[in-house]
Amino acid sequence: MTLWLVVAAVLVPAVFLKRFRRWLSSMTGAVWILVVLAVMSLLGVAIGQSLPPDAYTSRYGQVLGSFIYRSGLSEIFTSWYFLLSAAVLAASLVACSFGRLRRLANERGRGRASRVGSLLLHVSMVVILAGGVVTAVFGFRYAAPVYLSAGEEMEVPEGGFTVRVNAASTEFTDEGVVSEYFSDVVVIEDGEEVLSWRIEVNRPLIYNGVGLYQNEMLPSATSVREVLFGIVILTEDGELPLRTIDVPFNEEFEVPGTDISLKVLEFLADFTYDIESGTASLVSLSHRNPAVLVRISEAGSVIDDRWIFADVQTHRSDAGLPCRIFLFSYLPDYERGLTRFELSRQPGTPLLFIGFAAMSLGLCLTFWTRTGRKGAGAPRARSKTGSDPA
Repeated sequence: MTLWLVVAAVLVPAVFLKRFRRWLSSMTGAVWILVVLAVMSLLGVAIGQSLPPDAYTSRYGQVLGSFIYRSGLSEIFTSWYFLLSAAVLAASLVACSFGRLRRLANERGRGRASRVGSLLLHVSMVVILAGGVVTAVFGFRYAAPVYLSAGEEMEVPEGGFTVRVNAASTEFTDEGVVSEYFSDVVVIEDGEEVLSWRIEVNRPLIYNGVGLYQNEMLPSATSVREVLFGIVILTEDGELPLRTIDVPFNEEFEVPGTDISLKVLEFLADFTYDIESGTASLVSLSHRNPAVLVRISEAGSVIDDRWIFADVQTHRSDAGLPCRIFLFSYLPDYERGLTRFELSRQPGTPLLFIGFAAMSLGLCLTFWTRTGRKGAGAPRARSKTGSDPA
């Protein structure tokens, strides 16, 4: 409905108002429309588009953030006034093109080619604008609301299919710098697996007109590669000096020189503990308050399973334990990570490619004819004897 109202707002005055038609086909009109579009585009880029309301209030404050969201400034590129400006510019370019098309019929030779090049430039801008408007009205682009780990699925209602993640991982160089993010996924349609694909940063999955792009990758929130503990062994003569040990996740590890062994059973990236029920749970996927469940054994016998969290020994007494344990650090598990996709549909993309191709051809024709005219108009050099040079 919005698109038809915009078209009507342009066509009605263009058909019935002679002064508006004259302004529409002039260079002055086109320049003013371009200025308006440029200002709105800069404003949209500066503010940020299609963000949640909380993002604007946290960035600009409660009053200004609420105004930006309620006034529609957070959706400039899909607003009626932006689409109207783009439609007016397209109409202006079409009007200019018709004028050039009439003059083209009377041209010959290089002059005709120059007119064709100029006409292609005008038409290409119309096609590019049309592609942008089609994408703005009928397309979408948003980050998926969920993070997925291996084995989890997400429905893509806009495409009529489901995507299942088989693996999500971050790879690092030997220097510890991120070298690649990737997600191995399977597309499921009508209950059947129809496509396997590896989504990388510059290699999206495109299926049924919907693109899935690698948006974000987090380390696992429920597993780690290894944990760095500080441990103090308790003896009859007192406490031994603090030492540090690296314990692999979910593997039995014997503390050297002792008969004490540790095993990390669980990991929670953002830990909360209910003392009354004696249960721990994951609050969020962020690594803000990590904790590990450790099994402590001595001489092969399990003594205790207890939660240990950042820089705090425990919520219970150490009575009867052969050691004190502290959580110092850990190595996140990026091999079994959490992935989030960005979903996008851009139906105007073919028009953009056609428009840029027409623009390239128009530029070539324009520069070729100008170069040819310059060479044709230059006087030929003559020798001192008055004869043409060889």
